[in-house]
Amino acid sequence: MKKQLSTPVLGTLAIAAWLTANGLATWLNFAYDDAFGINAVYLWIWGAATLLIPLLAVEYIERERPDHMSRWQGALLLLLCTALIYLLLEYGGWYMWYRLDIWWLCLLVLIGIAIWLYRLLPFRRPMQPHPMHSRARNTFILLITFYVPFFVVLPLYLLVMHPVSVAQITPIGEAEGGRFIGRITGDRSETPLGIYFFSDDDGERWYYYDVLTGEPVDYGDSFNPY
Repeated sequence: MKKQLSTPVLGTLAIAAWLTANGLATWLNFAYDDAFGINAVYLWIWGAATLLIPLLAVEYIERERPDHMSRWQGALLLLLCTALIYLLLEYGGWYMWYRLDIWWLCLLVLIGIAIWLYRLLPFRRPMQPHPMHSRARNTFILLITFYVPFFVVLPLYLLVMHPVSVAQITPIGEAEGGRFIGRITGDRSETPLGIYFFSDDDGERWYYYDVLTGEPVDYGDSFNPY
């Protein structure tokens, strides 16, 4: 029988995944002025609240048949599918694929479907009866499943989409005589990640740059930039 990771090791990996993923999300918010729309505060709080679950009960034992998906796996897959459907309906359109959370949820759903399909393979090795797991162990597995795909998707997203950060676009805007004010939110049908807004010291001239390409763009009424 394959030896499993001990609960302390699993907990260390889960906390490391939580800290790494949230650290990347926080960095993204500052580096790209929240152009990706990731709520880093939510990610920090959700993970911290999840880590408190083992303290709510001394021991939680899950007995299951080896051919059935565990309750936490089924609940997680249902949650992810529901969240993905909501985002697809809310941000439907070609530009929804510029959202990092869509990539993240798609990867999570694909992982869940792959696990589910693996259980149905007729030629797979018979599964051994599942050992009894504590609530702490199940919590750590949930955290790893939820957060590891985030920092797997992030480098891939930045490599494929290659958006420009505030630090990259600021010298260009300053060379045009402007100073960085912020990112303009609103209709993203033409600029999926939004527009960086620059203004000169007197506020008499405005400069706009696409977050996705870093190129200058025309944007509406300069007297009402937001």
